[in-house]
Amino acid sequence: MSRLVIFGATELAKLVRHYAEQELGFDVQGFAVDEQYKNADEFDSLPVFGWQTAVKHFPVDEVAMFVAVGYSNMRGREAAYTAVKQFGYSLVNLVCKSSYVASGVVMGDNNIVMPGVVIEPGVTLGSNNVVWSNATICHDGVVGDHNFIAANTTLGGGVYLGNRNFLGFSSVVLQERRIGNETLIGAQALVNRNTQDLSVYQGSPARRARGLDPKIGVAVAND
Repeated sequence: MSRLVIFGATELAKLVRHYAEQELGFDVQGFAVDEQYKNADEFDSLPVFGWQTAVKHFPVDEVAMFVAVGYSNMRGREAAYTAVKQFGYSLVNLVCKSSYVASGVVMGDNNIVMPGVVIEPGVTLGSNNVVWSNATICHDGVVGDHNFIAANTTLGGGVYLGNRNFLGFSSVVLQERRIGNETLIGAQALVNRNTQDLSVYQGSPARRARGLDPKIGVAVAND
């Protein structure tokens, strides 16, 4: 199924369109957004559909979807993914050709793996993850769902990464460490110990800087 609708109309969605069309040969039909967020009829030269219109215009057996909601709120990413999936749409993985994904890697759906990424043997990658350019997920790691892994991040061998986490530019998690759920790792942080949920870690070596509001979880500046 080569026809694709992108859910979201942000800079991430624009980038997703580029990779989907230019590298992977999808025919992107347009962008879909929740009705309350529809403030234009066009984005990146393609039509923008309110969700109810999109559902009527694009039957589930005629198009695939990719949820391209950015990193401003990890719970928002999860909610958008869940809502689209519940309608019965097929959610595709977008794995750029210049990335390396070892044979046998187990992958869910709605992941984007950008150029230069390396995913080594034995890795399990859940669903709805953004793995940005030149990141490395080393052997036998486990990555859950709804995570944002920024450019040049490295997860060492056997690392466990739970759900709804944000890992900043060039951060490093040493082998066999565990990052649970809803944790924000700052840019260039070196994580050499297990982390606490709902926490921010910064520095090298990384230290817990503060907790996060349990009503909000991980929220980052505008994407």
